[in-house]
Amino acid sequence: MISGKIRSVFPVVFLLCALFFVVVPACAQDDNNISITYRGAGGYYVGDTIHFDGKNTLGNMTVIKVTGPGLPAEGVPPFNLSDAAGTGNTAGVDATGSWIFYWDTSRVTGAEKFHTARYTLTAFDLNNPSITASTSVMLKKPEFYATVTPNPATLDDYVLMTGTVEKGVNTVEINVLDSSGNKVHTFTSPVSSGGAFSYGFHVDMSPGEYTVKISSPSLANSLTRTLVVSAARVNATAANTTGTPSATVPVTGSPDIPAAQTTLPETTQEVTSAAGTGSLAISSVPTGATVYVDSVMVGTTPLSLNSVTTGSHTVELRLPGYLTCSMNVVVIAGQTAQVAPELVKTPNGMPLSPLTAIAACMGALVLFWAVGRWKD
Repeated sequence: MISGKIRSVFPVVFLLCALFFVVVPACAQDDNNISITYRGAGGYYVGDTIHFDGKNTLGNMTVIKVTGPGLPAEGVPPFNLSDAAGTGNTAGVDATGSWIFYWDTSRVTGAEKFHTARYTLTAFDLNNPSITASTSVMLKKPEFYATVTPNPATLDDYVLMTGTVEKGVNTVEINVLDSSGNKVHTFTSPVSSGGAFSYGFHVDMSPGEYTVKISSPSLANSLTRTLVVSAARVNATAANTTGTPSATVPVTGSPDIPAAQTTLPETTQEVTSAAGTGSLAISSVPTGATVYVDSVMVGTTPLSLNSVTTGSHTVELRLPGYLTCSMNVVVIAGQTAQVAPELVKTPNGMPLSPLTAIAACMGALVLFWAVGRWKD
């Protein structure tokens, strides 16, 4: 005859054995369920675009987050280092179980947090966050770093170039080159004692793609950035959205950043056509997501964007309670590119993974058994 204590222990032993046979096979097959890799040498400069891809046989949505020096241990979205810890950006999974994610580090919000260090990118399935795969890349801040905003820009926009350079450099030369390599503008910007520079000018160039080359005789390397000049300002038209141009904010000098130098255009031209442009039609499920195109907020979904310059653009959708959705969209002249992602809830709203649910149930049962023994 089995005693009361043995009878009370038997259910727990049974559950532990059942858990062993459920968890061990699951862990053994995790290696092939999700993967992540990068294309390239593994060493990149801040400002490069890095191609990641992998397999996900668990679901139709992969989440990617980044960790490293200066970032939360829980990880943050690669496109927004200042976003909530534990969240990430998403990449859709195709019918073959493959996914692709392009990380344009020149368009990262909070890029000033980057160090010259190794960063780890982790991928997991949206509904199975406990099953992960990781890879790491080396990011290096170049000898000098600069951003060009706004970009794309339109006629008479005030474009500001700000950056840092090694200490000891007094000035940098800024050349704006057209698609044929001809110099359109040449500027000289002072550099502060702390290595910071800031220079602005009003756009007076024809629509097209320009190269901004920043250099100094004191440096061995030069820095290049691409500046896109649109034929006309992007307009957002939708039933619930009215596009408003962003305000131009004057730059004020500080002890470390000299006041921006401004060059006014000698002539002004009126743009009457939008040749070489296309359109973007952006919607989302649910609606009401804030839309950013190349880091510029343009409205909320659903909306239509006209006179968008041809080429690749980064489209980002943000909605409280949902993961930020980022994707590269190619706009073709005279055509409308459709963007219609289904947003996914943040990890706090995600269902528990099977392993987490089993562990929680086991803990509750063990606690129940312990209380029963104490009462006996």
